[in-house]
Amino acid sequence: MRQQYICAIVFSALCCAAPVQAQLASDLALHEVLTATLVHHGYTPEAAAESGEGGGLLAAVPSLSASRLQSDQRAGTDETELSLNLPFKSLQRRDLDEDLATLQGSLQETQQRYRAWFFSGLIRDAVWEHRLATLELEQSRARAELLLELEQRAALQADAGTIPGYAALLLTQERLDAELAVADGLARQRTAQAGFVALTGLPALPARIIEATPHPREPDYSQHPQLALLALDREQQRALIALNDPAAADWNLALTARSLDGPGPAEHQYGLAVELPLAFFEVDNRAGQAQRAALGRDFTQQRDTLRTGIRQEWIALSTEAQRLRERRELLLQSARVGERIEAQLLALRSGSEVEVELVIRRLLEVLERRSEASLIDAQIEYNAARLRQTAGLPL
Repeated sequence: MRQQYICAIVFSALCCAAPVQAQLASDLALHEVLTATLVHHGYTPEAAAESGEGGGLLAAVPSLSASRLQSDQRAGTDETELSLNLPFKSLQRRDLDEDLATLQGSLQETQQRYRAWFFSGLIRDAVWEHRLATLELEQSRARAELLLELEQRAALQADAGTIPGYAALLLTQERLDAELAVADGLARQRTAQAGFVALTGLPALPARIIEATPHPREPDYSQHPQLALLALDREQQRALIALNDPAAADWNLALTARSLDGPGPAEHQYGLAVELPLAFFEVDNRAGQAQRAALGRDFTQQRDTLRTGIRQEWIALSTEAQRLRERRELLLQSARVGERIEAQLLALRSGSEVEVELVIRRLLEVLERRSEASLIDAQIEYNAARLRQTAGLPL
């Protein structure tokens, strides 16, 4: 029922981005956003349920051969022959086909896990890019509003002669720079919004983007979708190589009918021929050995590359998480001190241009620290989402 609800939202979003549909989309949880994204890209449960069958006794398509031998003697014998050839799977071939069918099901399931993990990473980046852009835009607007208020106050004080006109001009310049930052932030927010809509097909971002799943202590390499898909692909390639082994050669059954037409009564012959490989004789299959060795080398190299990349990314993000937590404590302390500094700076009166500029610069630094403090929590949560992605956890 919930699946149909999500599909309805996606369909409605494709038809029209009405406010009511945006409200419905904003109420979705992140795992429901993932489901909607998969539906948007055509990965429906029905399309993913296809699987191959490994049954059947025939190894190939049966073949029919016919021959006609005409004698060059008047009293000679003409021969006509029909032969039906049936290639059957050997015991080893049937076992390998069953293994391949099982591997196909496991590969399909792992591919779905990988796809969910892959799109989870795109969704995490999209929603947090929008959240950070929104927070920065709010801070830029607050800064522009405060600078506009200070500019208006400075203009009145400059007209009264209590402060030099240079202070009002400096505040005007800073206010214009802040408004430019607002314009840039608005463009970034719109770009992030458009990227999310293109990715998911939903008209609005979810309101709740903080994940409730426990934070992983370290990556689980045995369950990581990339490594699991690589291992299953290696097993499939090994089974395909084993199909070319001489011991897996097909059994052949031939049904033959022959007609001899000579001077005497016509003669009809029927025969049965069976060809079975003697698998108990060992054959040195150098080509198969070389293929298996090359497959093993490629798998080891790719596995080590993936594991190393995952480990390095995990270490880098863990280090970044520690830095952000430490920076958060310092920024909170700085913000508390900054509130006191801001109050005293706004109360200062001076006729010196140098002192006025120094006050304005110090006030801008306080505003910058306040902006960083308001963003640090979102950056910490985004870092946690990236750690989950690196650990191989989908939404």
